[in-house]
Amino acid sequence: MSLDPRRTLLANVWAQLGLVVLIVVLLNTWSTGSFGRLDLTRDKLYSLDIASRGLMGRLKKPLIAKVYFTDGLQAPYNNFQRIVVDKLDDLAAYSGGLMDVQVSDPTGDTALQEEAQRFGITPVQYRYNSATVKELKSVYMGVALVYGDKQQALPAITQTATLEYDLARAIHALVSDQDRRTVGWAAGQGEPDLATDKGPLVDLRNRLVERYNVRVVPLGGAGSIPEDVDAMLVVGPQSELTERALYQLDQFMMRGGAMAVFVANIKPDLRTMRPLRIFHGMEGLLGHYGVKVNRDIIIDRQRNGMMNIPVRQGQRVVMVPVNTPLIPRATELDRDNLVVKDLDSMLFPFASSVELVDPLPPELHATVLARTNKDAGRLTGLRTIAPDAFRARLSSEEKGSWPLLVSLSGTWSSYFADRQPPKPDPTLSPTQEIPTEDPPLRSSAPTQLVVAGSADFVVNQPRFMLNLVDWMVQDDSLIAIRSKTIDLPALRPIKPAEASRLKLFNMLGGVLPLLLLGLVRFALRRRGAGFRQDADTDQAAA
Repeated sequence: MSLDPRRTLLANVWAQLGLVVLIVVLLNTWSTGSFGRLDLTRDKLYSLDIASRGLMGRLKKPLIAKVYFTDGLQAPYNNFQRIVVDKLDDLAAYSGGLMDVQVSDPTGDTALQEEAQRFGITPVQYRYNSATVKELKSVYMGVALVYGDKQQALPAITQTATLEYDLARAIHALVSDQDRRTVGWAAGQGEPDLATDKGPLVDLRNRLVERYNVRVVPLGGAGSIPEDVDAMLVVGPQSELTERALYQLDQFMMRGGAMAVFVANIKPDLRTMRPLRIFHGMEGLLGHYGVKVNRDIIIDRQRNGMMNIPVRQGQRVVMVPVNTPLIPRATELDRDNLVVKDLDSMLFPFASSVELVDPLPPELHATVLARTNKDAGRLTGLRTIAPDAFRARLSSEEKGSWPLLVSLSGTWSSYFADRQPPKPDPTLSPTQEIPTEDPPLRSSAPTQLVVAGSADFVVNQPRFMLNLVDWMVQDDSLIAIRSKTIDLPALRPIKPAEASRLKLFNMLGGVLPLLLLGLVRFALRRRGAGFRQDADTDQAAA
């Protein structure tokens, strides 16, 4: 009995169709619990960092993300809501079904506005001007995260470059069982006042307060650095630290506290354009720990930053930004170190070189985090800070690649191991009874020390400072996320000769290939016509 070919073909068609439908159903079922993304950017800027995914894996109960966003905003905020929701959806994909994203527009809805207010989200002023439209109104651009009885809020999302970090920081605060760590800021020797400073330190202070308890710690008096301080920042002392202040820092290190020291040997006097000497008195303590901040100044004519210089114009003096070789830009960073590996460069205003003791004790591990390029110079006996004085290399200038920022980790012996503890300064607490002190510690628990020869460096590098504090308190899970900022890459400056070559290429690059192609086709056609003419001649002769 022969089979009907038509029926066989029809059965095959239906079987193939059934298999296609089954495969589509199975793929859709599988994809509901799976997530993937093709990210072709070099640093995977549009994919969640592994630390962000790890945070979502720590969820033990439902996390609700309430997005309060006003619809219909103009550029540049017209797509912010989509970016925020997309990022939250990415996080939800790794939550194992424990994260729920809810989007609403509170504009004109009293109930939603009151709800947003309870989460700490208030409207922000939105101004838009164009040739045809002028708007000034209050809008909502915030996110509230609710995790059981805990909540965190991003009240106003006015930029998305650090969105993943902002969300991860908030989620980390919700899922972490640890108490907030405390960072100490040394005071008493003319350091910048972190508590009241209205200048560049405001941004750093605000960003530190988001994650840590920040405490100003006066040095030199009775007692010791408070026990709850996990890390100390010593930034720019303008006068010599007393023996008592050095003892307090030493004992803080001995108990395992991490410390970062940013000292300057000079500060600029813009009125006279001369350097003012600073004597901080930390040379002995740092030298005992294995670090020396040299009394020199770094000069970099190729990679540097700008400083406002007073320039007389007529009857008045105005501040004009000028490239200054005394503000070197370090691009030679330790790319294996988590604290600096994702930074492009760092500015070190009026910096001195930093030198490690050679050889270091075997229990210490040292790393140069930042150094100048090989064409930089260093100079002792600086007499002026005027940029014009450094156009040409000076005869007394030493050329080389100089360390600017170093870190050490391990264990140390006390700087005061063979001495009695210094007495506190009675003028700092004249009416208080001096408390009984614990016996001095002679050796330290494992800890970290970071030293730089520039104090103004701190306010110029807020991202580095946040990375550094995270590392010092052993909370580095967010460092990699913070480093993922979506910024447009800066264009490389083009030299005049290179610009001429590129212009010539743009003018001729498209014409020459077409001209060559035309010449080749013309030659081939002439050759083909010659072959045909020879064939016709041979045929006629035959």
